[in-house]
Amino acid sequence: MPISQKLREKLPLIIAVFSGVLAILLLNVYLRNREAEIWQRVKEAQKQFQPTKPPEKTGIVLLAQQDIAPQTPITAEDLAIREIPVNYIQPGAVSSLGEVIGQIASVPIAAGEQILTTKLLSPVKVGKTLSEITPPGMRAVTVSVDKISSVAGLIKPGDFVDVFASISPPSGGEWAGIESKVPHIIPLFQGVEVLAVDIEFVTTRSEEDTGARAQRRPAGAETVTLALRPQEAILLSFVQEQGKIKLVLRSTEDIKTEFVKPADWDTLFRYLSPSGGRVEQPQEIEEGPTAMVEVYRGLRREVMPLSEGR
Repeated sequence: MPISQKLREKLPLIIAVFSGVLAILLLNVYLRNREAEIWQRVKEAQKQFQPTKPPEKTGIVLLAQQDIAPQTPITAEDLAIREIPVNYIQPGAVSSLGEVIGQIASVPIAAGEQILTTKLLSPVKVGKTLSEITPPGMRAVTVSVDKISSVAGLIKPGDFVDVFASISPPSGGEWAGIESKVPHIIPLFQGVEVLAVDIEFVTTRSEEDTGARAQRRPAGAETVTLALRPQEAILLSFVQEQGKIKLVLRSTEDIKTEFVKPADWDTLFRYLSPSGGRVEQPQEIEEGPTAMVEVYRGLRREVMPLSEGR
């Protein structure tokens, strides 16, 4: 059928419109491809200039897979092995099953907690007499305490404490210049193991026995028995005759030993007002060409010249 004259006249216009639409579609496809290509090049360039992050160092630790009651033997079913970043591994964390299985939990261990050596007790100490659980080379020394100095009676056998003494130093001799009537708090020992509280020491026993003993136990301990070296034992015995012993309970996760100054009015004001006020704060004092440094010998404070070359 011949194409009408009217259609022939519109055919160039139709072709032109179709060509324009096709050109627009092809242009869009081209632009999208170009955009994707450019973004790919940008990402590759960024990777080249970004520093490569070193892999995080990890370590193996043992976690409690379920709640572990105190004074119960630890079995393999109680434990889980995990690999975690070393920055999150606590001091004293155990990494070997052989170090834990068969040991006794001295305190409650919650599910998910890391197993620490400070929370474990050797089974050879369980069900023994006090002399048998005293570590070799140590001495069991009993001190008198009250509800305040024994942390409200919450100290338990197997805990670790710091030992402070509240005493008034003597007048004269090495202590000349120190007010003897003013009591001083002196740090004696840190990280001392508690062997017994009153007549109770670590031993496995049933929950019924535990409850019965807790009912018979008076509110607040009267004595606490500590494990000390022979020289420490005699020093503690001497200090106990001169003043009062105070015990400070440590976290089961804290095994560090820190330097602690004796506490008196001077130490208190230094802490409250480290600069200015009535108390000076010199750590090193410069007097002309010679540097001076503070030295504490027990309760006595001296200022000595720092030798050249040090």
